[in-house]
Amino acid sequence: MLDIDRIARLSEQYQTPLEDVLFIALNVHGIKLDCEYGRIRIDFRLANSKLFGRAKERGELDYFFALPVNPESEFTLVDDVLSLDGMPIGRAINPEEDTSDLYYFRRKKTALNFNPNSRSSCAGCRFCYTSRLTPHDEQKVETGADLKISLESWMSKHGFADLSRLVRIAVVTGNYKNSDDLCQFLVECKRILREYRFDGEIFYLGSQITTPEQFMRLSEVQPFCICFSLETFERRDLLRPDKKALGLDDARKAMDCALGLGYEVNLSYIVGLEPLRVMDRNMCRFKEHINRFPIVNTFQKHKFQGPTLADPAADHLEYYLDARRILERLFGSTNMRPLPWENYRSLWFLTFDREPLHGIRTPY
Repeated sequence: MLDIDRIARLSEQYQTPLEDVLFIALNVHGIKLDCEYGRIRIDFRLANSKLFGRAKERGELDYFFALPVNPESEFTLVDDVLSLDGMPIGRAINPEEDTSDLYYFRRKKTALNFNPNSRSSCAGCRFCYTSRLTPHDEQKVETGADLKISLESWMSKHGFADLSRLVRIAVVTGNYKNSDDLCQFLVECKRILREYRFDGEIFYLGSQITTPEQFMRLSEVQPFCICFSLETFERRDLLRPDKKALGLDDARKAMDCALGLGYEVNLSYIVGLEPLRVMDRNMCRFKEHINRFPIVNTFQKHKFQGPTLADPAADHLEYYLDARRILERLFGSTNMRPLPWENYRSLWFLTFDREPLHGIRTPY
């Protein structure tokens, strides 16, 4: 049974802010809600309660979540009040269906995610829900001319005269037909974005750029960060065939090549699909091949997914708190830390290894 008392006990046991335990549980369990769609996204204002003293003291009560709709969850949303087992914990602001969008903000409109290759049409990884979302990204942006038309429409809609306020544009794609097309698009993308006074970082999330020749082609895209979307270490059978073709040894070689050219490098991983010993052993092997903290997502189960998809231990909230401890041990001595605005399904919200985490937490 999940209730606020259990959250408080786990907070004390793991010496972790109650707010962090609560938000991990929310991401894992989702929301019970009478609606027709499978996911919901919300701006969230934490209740001004002594229970949430850490967040209140720091003045950090505003968050954002994208969550599965789960009829068995102890978290319920009624009249925009989010409750855990009947106890109000905060208010959902502008709750809406989670859709697959061509553009969406992070970091109070200073970071932009861009899905140029119709990410909603990419399918095959068994844990991925994107292809089940209502698609608002069906029109592919394939050329510089396409990008100009698309950008100017988006800028007009949001009142942007140029893109100088953006610190990052993340290119998050479904699979391209080949890596050369992807590299060519990233080069063209950077050229066009400069015309709109964007001088921030291009951040690419995917697994299709792997060879020295491809990395050399991207030298003019700098500042550039590549996030290798590994997602699992040993359960590679969960990935679509072309994605699992990138072996772990080859991934480390590719990371070293990118680091050698001065790029920023990290990886994405889903906690909940594998035993923690697998995560511990493999993350230790990858730690020396990246220079940014991994994007570690908690696994979110959806109604269409089978019961054997998650690791059996992931049925228990302690599994995720143990994962948090493992990763804090591995990365605590480095200067790599999670960014609160970068990941809404994180294991860290207010602290990392008892260090305070600060930063913008909402898209708007």
